Amino acid sequence: MEFLDSSTLCVKGRIMSKTSAVVLFVVISCSAPAKIPEKDAKKIHLPAAKCSFSVHKEGPQGEEIIGTNLNSELYYKVKCEPEPGYCLHVGNCTVSGDGPGQEPYAVIDEDGCTKEPSLFEHVQYEDDFTAGIYNPLPIRFRGSSSAVQFFCVTTFVPSTSGKCERKLCTWNEYSTRHNKGRPS
Repeated sequence: MEFLDSSTLCVKGRIMSKTSAVVLFVVISCSAPAKIPEKDAKKIHLPAAKCSFSVHKEGPQGEEIIGTNLNSELYYKVKCEPEPGYCLHVGNCTVSGDGPGQEPYAVIDEDGCTKEPSLFEHVQYEDDFTAGIYNPLPIRFRGSSSAVQFFCVTTFVPSTSGKCERKLCTWNEYSTRHNKGRPS
């Protein structure tokens, strides 16, 4: 685990493979300034976020892992130290191969909603300072490296009357959650 703060632009963590059948992930998490109206910019101080990142097998309570294969279900977790008056927000997530010239591909939008429901679910918040993204089907890009870069913007945003307000994402027919319990 690595701790991030607002003075750190990006921190990379490597999840190493042990065999050629295992996918290698490069995980990147960044702190970025929240969108604050200019008139309020001098009134608001955003605290430095101190967060850890981990990858778990199958879900938020699953075993923390350092390597995986293409048949594993993954859960990416960001956990930050609490900051009174603020909430964690995770959005603008992309994936890309680790090779030269590979462009990032957007999978989660600025509100934390999936753009690729067959690959990633919406950002889920366990509490005000813990978020996760369920990945039922790990991906691999073509190239000489089996690494995948997963990048998300993590920010602290002010809470409203002590509550974290989040956009509501909708589920569609490709979502794992939508299809649980339905015949195949």
